[in-house]
Amino acid sequence: IAAGAPPALMLETRRTPVLPTALAHLGGLWRGRAWALKGRAMMRAVARAGIRLVRGVRGLRAEGGARLERVVWDGGQHDAVTLLLHEGVIPNVQVTLALGLAHDWDEAQLCWRPRTDAFGATSAERIAVAGDGAGIAGWQAAAALGRLAGLDAAHRLGRIDRTRRDAEAATPLAELDRARAIRPFLDALYRPAPELLAPPDSATIVCRCEEVTAGQVRAAARLGATGPNQAKAYLRCGMGPCQGRLCGPTVAGLIADERGIPIAAAGTYRPRAPYKPLTVAELAHG
Repeated sequence: IAAGAPPALMLETRRTPVLPTALAHLGGLWRGRAWALKGRAMMRAVARAGIRLVRGVRGLRAEGGARLERVVWDGGQHDAVTLLLHEGVIPNVQVTLALGLAHDWDEAQLCWRPRTDAFGATSAERIAVAGDGAGIAGWQAAAALGRLAGLDAAHRLGRIDRTRRDAEAATPLAELDRARAIRPFLDALYRPAPELLAPPDSATIVCRCEEVTAGQVRAAARLGATGPNQAKAYLRCGMGPCQGRLCGPTVAGLIADERGIPIAAAGTYRPRAPYKPLTVAELAHG
């Protein structure tokens, strides 16, 4: 909108009602009111621009031949040449998983996150994680956790004692607490819908790199694949350029749904370097 090219249409797929969720998280919502007010201002800008907003969208589909031609949902459709999708943000844990660090399942956002303490220290003595890789909380939280990790590193190296570390940590700890205050409300409001991680349409492509469909993943689960790593052996899903960064949660969700187990029990891929695509030239000069 600010650049003068507003979208023709906005489709909201959120399932959770705002008011009951807000009432259940009043404390955190009040402490994080600056973020809530910022979001409200953005939605007012959308309204002033005259952009049509459709709420409660279900069955979203992108259709076309050689390229996108239309966006279709239950009860409506719209011609389109560009579709921008955003169904939430989860930590990128490719590196921390490959390092063998302990991870915990986040039931609120249906994702894995590395297990860290207040200073970002992980299960490995010499490794700390700061920022959204340790859990989505925004840039303010990332900056505060970075300072905390630095203080803890200085303490571990013997440069400062525990008393000084804890004294200097008071301010960033308070900043981190304020930044995270609104997260329980946002996590509850935007919890991923069941069909996001377990698409009911068997033709839905869940691994774009290898063009593996939801139906194929379900069939692999019926044949005995107990998790994403076994499905990889059956179907090559997770072996393409993205190394499972994009398909991993959905593959696990489909297997869990087909086998009637929690997603956490299905597990996740065991990633290997390189974690993102790179050229031969980049590898040669690395």
